Amino acid sequence: MIRRVIIGLAFLCASFGMHAGEAAAESWWGRLELGQGRSLKLVVNISADSSITLDSPDQGARGIPAVTRVLTGDSINFVIPKLGADFAGRRSSDRIDGVFTQAGYIFSLSLKPGDGKVNRPQTPQPPFPYSEREVTVENPAGGSVLSGTLCVPNDYSFRTPVVVLVTGSGLQNRDEELFEHKPFAVIADYLARQGIASLRYDDRGMGRSTGNAFDATTADFASDAKAVVDWLRNQHLFSSVGLLGHSEGGQIAYMLAAGASTPDFIISVAGPSVKGTETIKWQNKVALQKSGIPEHVADDFVAALGRVFDYKLEGHGETIVTDEMLSEFYPQLNDDATTRKLGATLRPVLEAQPDNPWMMYFLNYDAAEDLRALHVPALIIYGSKDLQVPPHLNLERARELAPTALVKEFDGLNHMMQHAVTGNVEEYGQIEETIAPEVLEEMVSFIAHALGWL
Repeated sequence: MIRRVIIGLAFLCASFGMHAGEAAAESWWGRLELGQGRSLKLVVNISADSSITLDSPDQGARGIPAVTRVLTGDSINFVIPKLGADFAGRRSSDRIDGVFTQAGYIFSLSLKPGDGKVNRPQTPQPPFPYSEREVTVENPAGGSVLSGTLCVPNDYSFRTPVVVLVTGSGLQNRDEELFEHKPFAVIADYLARQGIASLRYDDRGMGRSTGNAFDATTADFASDAKAVVDWLRNQHLFSSVGLLGHSEGGQIAYMLAAGASTPDFIISVAGPSVKGTETIKWQNKVALQKSGIPEHVADDFVAALGRVFDYKLEGHGETIVTDEMLSEFYPQLNDDATTRKLGATLRPVLEAQPDNPWMMYFLNYDAAEDLRALHVPALIIYGSKDLQVPPHLNLERARELAPTALVKEFDGLNHMMQHAVTGNVEEYGQIEETIAPEVLEEMVSFIAHALGWL
């Protein structure tokens, strides 16, 4: 649920170009400051022919084409048509100072020479004791064709299990790349070195995969995951097929494990066990308190937000929302200037038609029924510092609903399963570690027990 938290600059999603072209003659990088401690790393690549591309490593987007307007010794100006954005700056030998503009928003942006590459020590490097090959899986039920990487240990035999990796919410590539971390590549590498195969794939409409992602819900992405599991079974190459999902992918693990055609085992990493409305309310409370809003004010607001969600889930869509109507949902509306500003954010939610399929599905989905029906070995993992899917809301509920599952909390880990200080989203990219070694070890230990290896 990471990209849905990074608001305002989601325009840099990687669907505009994941694959960089020719090597840049020069690169410049900087951080776009979004306010409230949030920032986004951008890299401007200038080729020898004066063409320009833009990278957003934090979002896994690379090679976004730009149109060069001005490129001289002291000036640079380019537009990014697909994003409706432009940048204009003055350059010197050691920096470019300028302004980045999009959709009426203006951001100062200072660039330094280089690509600002960060250290990611766990990202796999050759030589590899396994082979990888590109595969495609058609999902006729969902109208998608999924492109992925099948990773097989060199000592493969039919006894080798295979694990399907399913990403979190928002469109992500097969490595679940974010903030220059590639957690699924790290997991696939670790599994292969322990004798376990894996298949990771680009989400529909992302990377090399096709399909309608705009109207897709979690159920549609679950249909894609099921197609991959079924495809692997039909290959008759592996003795067992498991599924590992992160965040929304963890919910998809619950959904498939409760169905008729199930994986042989599942691993849910930070998969919510509570209803979507509870998750969004919590995330809003965290954001409000980070911005300095007192806890009691934040509590009143999220209670009002919950009432708004319930109203929208009933199918209501309003064209005009009066102050009187707004105060029925948010009784504290006119307490002071802060509550009036908060109340104003509820107005467009009330006025909007319930036409965001993904969000409406997510708000209404409750994992309870699927967890109760879970009938395969399951490992459910949470991090104690996860501020997106917090364990205090989810862990005990998962244990109660799925008593046969192994439910574990890892101390000091965030939503990405990194050792963290605060657990804030802004910290993800600052941490060199991609995924805690103890989590990787637990995954393999669980698979070994589930398959009777130990």
